[in-house]
Amino acid sequence: MPIRMVATPLLSVGLLALILIVHVGIADAQVQCWVPRQNEGPVTDKRWARHLKAMSAAETMLKQSQEFLHSPVPVRLRTTMATNRYEPKDSRLIVQAYPEQTSLGIGIWQGTCGISPDADRVAGSIGKISILFNHLSKDMFMGQDEIPELTGMIGGYPEYNGWVVISKNGRLPWIPQTLGDRLDRVGAVRERALADWRNASALRTAPDQAMIDRTAALRRKADPAGADQYVENMRRLTADLQGAQAKDATRAAHLTKLLSEYRAYRASFTAQQLAMPAVWGDSNGSVRQAMEAQIAELQELSADEQERAGALREQSRDLEREAMASDKEAVALRLRTQAMDLLQEADHIRKDHRERAVLEEEALRGAYELTNLKPGPAEHALAYKMDPTVPNRSQSGKIHVIVVSTSTLAEEDILQRPEQAARKAWLDRVKESIDYAALAALLD
Repeated sequence: MPIRMVATPLLSVGLLALILIVHVGIADAQVQCWVPRQNEGPVTDKRWARHLKAMSAAETMLKQSQEFLHSPVPVRLRTTMATNRYEPKDSRLIVQAYPEQTSLGIGIWQGTCGISPDADRVAGSIGKISILFNHLSKDMFMGQDEIPELTGMIGGYPEYNGWVVISKNGRLPWIPQTLGDRLDRVGAVRERALADWRNASALRTAPDQAMIDRTAALRRKADPAGADQYVENMRRLTADLQGAQAKDATRAAHLTKLLSEYRAYRASFTAQQLAMPAVWGDSNGSVRQAMEAQIAELQELSADEQERAGALREQSRDLEREAMASDKEAVALRLRTQAMDLLQEADHIRKDHRERAVLEEEALRGAYELTNLKPGPAEHALAYKMDPTVPNRSQSGKIHVIVVSTSTLAEEDILQRPEQAARKAWLDRVKESIDYAALAALLD
């Protein structure tokens, strides 16, 4: 737009120059423009030539995308090309869109078509397209579940957990976990449990009797009553530790039995069966229901235990009543002490039962966990793992699988704001508009 300048005595030459500079700056600043590309890693090294060619072709596709340029607010776009620093096996093309400023008012744009070096540090991007070549990880598709979730079909290609997967002949980059894989996990857990228990048990040792006697003799010279109390405390501590050691031995035997059962169960399968996909035997949950019912029965006291505990509590109540009726303080104290001892004995019946029930419950759950692992067909696979042959590491530099996603950044911060819906709709349109067939043509 031409500027009309009118001579006036109030308008100085310096002010006119300032107006011209501001006007030219506004005219030269660009929106919806592509910031100079940034590289990470040896992108231009000739060993990465195949990856660079594929990323450049994908970048050209995105630059031709009208949907990407039709963002909810004016943006500047920047491409980042990143390659593996050690060998030409994977690379990443990332395109991000940056508005003029963040939601907090932090400026992002600089110059004619540039952005601040801190743009990513302040979460300045409002949207990102990621196109990854041979770059895969379990977390992208499975997270903690180990079962890829099919979240849609886009451009004729499957989308798992938000990532569109493009590969030769539709080969997916994961395979079923084998029976051997799953059994090895069970075995590792049981071996670690036994080792940890043995280590903990080794730390529980009774105090040395000779040391107790020497300490008591020294203390008795100055405090006979205190020495006697010390000896009694040590006696109780020793008795408690000996009781704990007996329980430790029971627990160790239980854990040893669980480990032996695992080893026997694993040995019952052939190498071919162990290499087959792991499937779950209790498909309808009926075996679990039966197990839970059995566990519920274990937790209840037997009729004999209930009778014994009830009799002890009744005797305790009788003694309490006698104590209340007695007018002799010493007699009342003795009766109340006996009553408390009887209550503790009744509580021990329940505690001992609970400890036995816990071991039996663990045995039932251990058997359920173990014996429901079976070899079976891939379509019934229990879980999956990344396929180490996809991409083919022996063919360094070749593109075997491409995955694509779009996302907003700092999503937690903008989730509740109105512009989030517009940005998500925009990125959904961008994802739909990508030429996936053209990307598939980049595969080797």
